[in-house]
Amino acid sequence: MINIEFTPEKDGIVTGEENTFEVLLRASSNQKQPSGSTKKLPLNLALVLDRSGSMQGRPLEEAKKCAAMLVDRMSENDMLSVTTYDSRVDVIISTTKVVNKNLLKNKINQINSGGTTALYDGWSIGAEQVAEFADNNSLSRVLLLSDGQANHGLTDEETITSHCGTMAENGVTTSTYGLGPRFNENLMSAMATAGQGQSHYGQTADDLMDPFSEEFDLMEAIIARRMRLRVLPEVGVSFELLNHYPTDQEGRFILPDLAYGADVWALLKIKVEKNLCEAARGSSLRLLTSTIDFIDPDGNEVRTDPSVMTIELHSPDAYAELTMDDTVQQRSIELRAATLQQQAHLAARDGDWIRIDQIMEELEQLGKGNAWLKASIQRLRTYSQTRRRDDFSKEARYKSDRMRRRSVSRHEEMDSYSEASESAQPSYLRRKLEQGKKQQ
Repeated sequence: MINIEFTPEKDGIVTGEENTFEVLLRASSNQKQPSGSTKKLPLNLALVLDRSGSMQGRPLEEAKKCAAMLVDRMSENDMLSVTTYDSRVDVIISTTKVVNKNLLKNKINQINSGGTTALYDGWSIGAEQVAEFADNNSLSRVLLLSDGQANHGLTDEETITSHCGTMAENGVTTSTYGLGPRFNENLMSAMATAGQGQSHYGQTADDLMDPFSEEFDLMEAIIARRMRLRVLPEVGVSFELLNHYPTDQEGRFILPDLAYGADVWALLKIKVEKNLCEAARGSSLRLLTSTIDFIDPDGNEVRTDPSVMTIELHSPDAYAELTMDDTVQQRSIELRAATLQQQAHLAARDGDWIRIDQIMEELEQLGKGNAWLKASIQRLRTYSQTRRRDDFSKEARYKSDRMRRRSVSRHEEMDSYSEASESAQPSYLRRKLEQGKKQQ
């Protein structure tokens, strides 16, 4: 069901010398998304809502609208719980089948704001609700929303994210939604990464609906979950995975879920020792063998057939004539942009606008050949020019995370970009210009 494909930056390497080069690894499926009433993967969700005092008024009302939207889109085969937290945690709706939607929405509508933010306690209780019914036959996920800091109960970021990682390894993933200028983007983003879910934010309450809809679209379209990539290099070959995907206890890379119409990708930097390249030009070298372990829509644990990468040796002159692959180049540019934006995020937390201005110039140079990246950086520039530290920090961090992990369309156009053409794509494949703003 899943195909693994290798694309090197050039279709060959140089004989007689050490070679270092980049290779794009793509995991994809030829399956088309079924339409109509075809059975989809049942959902087992816990919605965990911040009801602390800062959520009073419009933020909480918009959050409740997002919750009601989720209820409307869920089916009778899906399960839902709703937990709220301030200094106290309350399970408003214990895990139940989504049968009486009006009753569920009425309970959600009665949520009121309260005191401080026991973020971990809220997440933990929500995760317990999901874990009770988690199995391979459903997608089990906590959706955590907060507009503030974890300032009550357990607050240590490393400990919290460790718990998210443990739950993910046991089949309960975590997605996070930050709201406004005050939430802790480092904590919320780290929880989603460790929890193997999605990380989103909205600058205002109105901006939240887009990421909630995108998450639901993705959950409906997933065809392979808990994707684990194993890469075995030959003797004399070493590699680095440039997306910085985390690894599990077996050393496998934890990839994003695979959805219909999408490629999940990784960029590898490969080094081949000189002695391996002493073979005659025209001969091929075996470099890597890869497999992916995953759970299919029927809950079966599956491993792909091994995929082997080989590459041909060329003389220096023949190698110089080979053309660079455009897609590999653009993915490489995006990862360099992701690294720069992460550096900009850190500089913003330190108030170092001189360094931010330098980074923005580097980003604008990178974006010259990528229409989407160019437009995206222009939007980020508006925050740096006005010295809006919190807005800049969050946007830079979330742009960086998305560029490293985003699923892509195989037919994505890199030399042109328009929001109108993006709107024709499934929401989980759209390239947004601002991560914290709803798509126009």
